[in-house]
Amino acid sequence: MVTSSLRQRLGRRLSPLPYYEVIVAEPDRLHLRSYPQANRSHALPSFISGGLLMFFAMVILIAGVLAALQELGFAVAGLSAALAGLLGGLGIQRLVGGYAIATTTNEISLDSDTFVIRQVSRVGRPREQRIARTAIRGLRLRPYRIVTGGLIRRLQPVLVLEMLVGDEVWILDSAAVPAALQPLVNALALALAMSVERVQEGRS
Repeated sequence: MVTSSLRQRLGRRLSPLPYYEVIVAEPDRLHLRSYPQANRSHALPSFISGGLLMFFAMVILIAGVLAALQELGFAVAGLSAALAGLLGGLGIQRLVGGYAIATTTNEISLDSDTFVIRQVSRVGRPREQRIARTAIRGLRLRPYRIVTGGLIRRLQPVLVLEMLVGDEVWILDSAAVPAALQPLVNALALALAMSVERVQEGRS
């Protein structure tokens, strides 16, 4: 699937850790690739929920079989099998979704004419978004606050690298430590021959 809309469709990330590593950074040429294990933490909730659904499906199915063996009625066994099948199907969907997220790789490339975001996973077809280089109007760094944590949630400040495309704002990457984002900032500024605007918190 290839789209050329100016609205961002792929690659949007907000995280305390940088998502992209710089592979090539030259004037008029850029290649970025997501870190190999960058998506695994995002896949974990799907794996956990999928595993729990499969577990409950198995428990319900076994309970139904035991009920049938104890002559409590085939209706109970049938209902248990139907419910187990429903939960099992949902569990498989969650596990497949988690595997798709965990095996996803995003790449960004830029040449003299085109900016491309490409997303590849072991599940489903590759996806791609292309825009003309001339649609890119600028780069800027902006402070954000994102929700992080597991059971204990908290707001964490991050610095976000944005790209202005027509009237749209694309989020390219973010990091809690500004220095960790600097290689990507330098690479994009060099490839696009643009300076990077720094926006203070609270300003648009």
